[in-house]
Amino acid sequence: MAALSKTAESEKIDIRKGTKAIALVKAKNKIVGVKVREIDGKEYTIKAKAVIVATGGFGANAKMVEKYNPKLKGFGSTNSPAIVGDGIIMVEKVGGALVDMKEIQTHPTVVHNKTNMITEAVRGEGAILVNRDGKRFIDELETRDVVSKAILSQKGKSAFLIFDEDIRTKLKAADGYVKKGFAVEGTLEEIAAKIGTDAKTLEATLNKYNEAVKNKVDSEFNKKTLPKELTGTKYYAIEVSPAVHHTMGGVRINTNAEVLGKNGRPIKGLYAAGEVTGGMHGANRIGGNAVADITVFGKIAGENAATYSKSVK
Repeated sequence: MAALSKTAESEKIDIRKGTKAIALVKAKNKIVGVKVREIDGKEYTIKAKAVIVATGGFGANAKMVEKYNPKLKGFGSTNSPAIVGDGIIMVEKVGGALVDMKEIQTHPTVVHNKTNMITEAVRGEGAILVNRDGKRFIDELETRDVVSKAILSQKGKSAFLIFDEDIRTKLKAADGYVKKGFAVEGTLEEIAAKIGTDAKTLEATLNKYNEAVKNKVDSEFNKKTLPKELTGTKYYAIEVSPAVHHTMGGVRINTNAEVLGKNGRPIKGLYAAGEVTGGMHGANRIGGNAVADITVFGKIAGENAATYSKSVK
């Protein structure tokens, strides 16, 4: 962001902070500008030969999430409060088509009743998930949708991520979570008491898991990647539950990043890129692919919007 901001400043790009886009302006079947509102309530139109919509998805709009996927009613979100689908709504109002709106990804390990996401790297380093009975219930490295569903099937619709001092020391993110107060810590017996489970059961779970790591075979859940045993005298537990993380649905575009109307034809002067668009990731986005999405289609949208603008008188 610092590099982009510096470039925008050096190129004297007009950036209007506190200015909210509230509607796309359409005339003679093409987009000719954006209607905006300032903080003081003043509204006006910015004329433009082309408009690129890159406003993100709708993961922080609980009502919109529920509208398209009722099963996610009441879910929290990892998204910024600004990610409410306003760009999608604006595009739809000028005739833009939407696609895959019910496809909403949840992240399985978000601090329970909060918005702080716990990275997959913690599980990747060897952390395990246990339920309130102190038992594992899933291959911790399954896809996000599978792990999310498994956690929601447990009592309390949450689980506990257990890791040892070695993982905390090795992984900066894990150390950060502890310092932020997301974890309870102590001996295995103390951890069990703090999360409300039986200490002997939790100990048996870790012993069985460590045996699986030694033998390189997880007979319980067929976990293929078994990085390390969980050992030592100090452990950590974070209560986690799924939350809305990414919305795969959005505005339908073509390979030129042109927004398509409900008739399947491009809406002249209108482009879109990033999470505001749909159809890129199917039913379950793979971690990191959203960066490729916005980088590739952002470039395509910018180049094609510039070319189109030069053709408009």
